[in-house]
Amino acid sequence: MKETYAPQVVLPAVKVSSALFYMKILQALFWIIGITILLFMLFLPSVGVTLFWNILIPVAPALLVLGTGLWRNVCPLGTTSLLPDRFGFSRSIKLSVQQRSILNLVGVILLMAVIPLRHVVFNTDGQATAVLIIITAAVAMGFGFLFERKTGWCSGLCPVHPVEKLYGSGVAFSLPNVHCSSCVRCTEPCADSTVNITPTTGATTTPAKIIEFLMVGAFPGYVWGWFQVPDFRGAVGWENILTVYSLPFVGAIVTCSAYALLKKGLGKRQEGLVVSLFAASAVSCYYWFRLPQLLGFSSLDSNGVLMNVSNFLPVWTPVLLNAVTTVFFFWWMVIRKKPMRSWSKRPQFSTVGVS
Repeated sequence: MKETYAPQVVLPAVKVSSALFYMKILQALFWIIGITILLFMLFLPSVGVTLFWNILIPVAPALLVLGTGLWRNVCPLGTTSLLPDRFGFSRSIKLSVQQRSILNLVGVILLMAVIPLRHVVFNTDGQATAVLIIITAAVAMGFGFLFERKTGWCSGLCPVHPVEKLYGSGVAFSLPNVHCSSCVRCTEPCADSTVNITPTTGATTTPAKIIEFLMVGAFPGYVWGWFQVPDFRGAVGWENILTVYSLPFVGAIVTCSAYALLKKGLGKRQEGLVVSLFAASAVSCYYWFRLPQLLGFSSLDSNGVLMNVSNFLPVWTPVLLNAVTTVFFFWWMVIRKKPMRSWSKRPQFSTVGVS
């Protein structure tokens, strides 16, 4: 599929430089925040768990829907992975489309394999979560050392990247690309500068087609199934490992089957609508369960309460929250006419080292 680009508004150089300056400050700030949360998880685990799982992670899906480019600019793991390139010691190995697709598929498999383990260990064990993040950061930096720019991690193995593409097809704004001062065509199509990108964009390889069904079709049911499982502690969690995995994957099979039927029945012309419908279903399902849980209204035995206000707010509060978030996401992602917009503005093409 040919890559397309959002119409670029030519801004005065002073305004562009100013925007980049403030974005770089924000990028550094989020990197420091990431390190701070990691230290909390190591030395004050209960605080770290609250900061990471009950504040940062619940904000992430909405941020990906509205401003994927902001997240791509400030993600601490993304910043870490690009340190070798920034300091000039990356080997900058190029990856083919097929190789990058395989990395994407491995990232999806890792995502779906690790998330259920939150119920067994990560939701309640800050130090285990810290170890997971340290390992992930080491892999991200290693990929940054080996591969060119974003091709290895940010647009390759990163488990969050498929979710970015699922949720980020109609962002509210485009931002300067803080990571890339010039474009070396490290990935084509470039996720950051391709207009209204989705998991189906450029899905020509077999791994990419598998990712389409896993992320678009299976993800809503997977999210639903995940919320049907309580958190376990200690050995009890490992005794219930089959339950922890079975419910998300049963839900995934159901919605993936529905996606396959709709895709076949409606044809290529309605592909965008079907993708948007399933993406909106996934993010709406997440907040349908997560917001009441955060506020103490959920009956599910979970460590996911941020602040229990169920004794102070009316009993219909979660109903209102669910109605508002579901209506908003379906309007934003399905009904609203999406502007032709990419996550970030593509910088000028590099003329050095580009064949």
